[in-house]
Amino acid sequence: RQFKIARPDTALVCIDLQRDFVEATGRIGGRYADLGSVDAAVRKASELLKAARAAGLTIAHSRSHRYGANIRDDLIGDPGYELCDACSAQPGEIVVDKWTFGAFASTDLEARLRQRGVRRILLCGVLTNVCVMATAVQAVDRFFRVCLVEDACAAFDPSWHAKAVDLINEPQVRKGHADQPVGLYFGEVSSSQDVVRGLRDM
Repeated sequence: RQFKIARPDTALVCIDLQRDFVEATGRIGGRYADLGSVDAAVRKASELLKAARAAGLTIAHSRSHRYGANIRDDLIGDPGYELCDACSAQPGEIVVDKWTFGAFASTDLEARLRQRGVRRILLCGVLTNVCVMATAVQAVDRFFRVCLVEDACAAFDPSWHAKAVDLINEPQVRKGHADQPVGLYFGEVSSSQDVVRGLRDM
């Protein structure tokens, strides 16, 4: 399967790559003993950002003040709330602050992407099973095509990540799915290596 990308209509959307979530000293990340998979995803997301910028894609970042069941808008501006150094936003890139798990429902992200002609989204970030998954669903509801860059996403438990990836992609790749009258579809799945190669060849 292929997910076609083009400079005029494709955006890289990075979900919640904030210090609080991806660093051992963060309010959320600090609750987990092993952040190895998160660290690896941040490195891949950083490489993806560099390639997308070089290719001239629209770049969007979300920051969340939804901390579990709590809305913490008092943290906006706090160092832990900011994007991590490896994936920080550059001038001119879209940054939205959200209080819902998905990046569309409580922000103007859709309007800002539409203004730039975006119809397709390359999706990365954390957490795969929470805000990334919710963003994929909300994007498809708004008729954006989505491709999850799997190794540039992570959850605090690899099994949670794997379950979310299956929910996003698995039904459509099952044999005979295309012949069924109903079925779930939230996105294609690719690796950062393949996406970076595609961006360089674009």
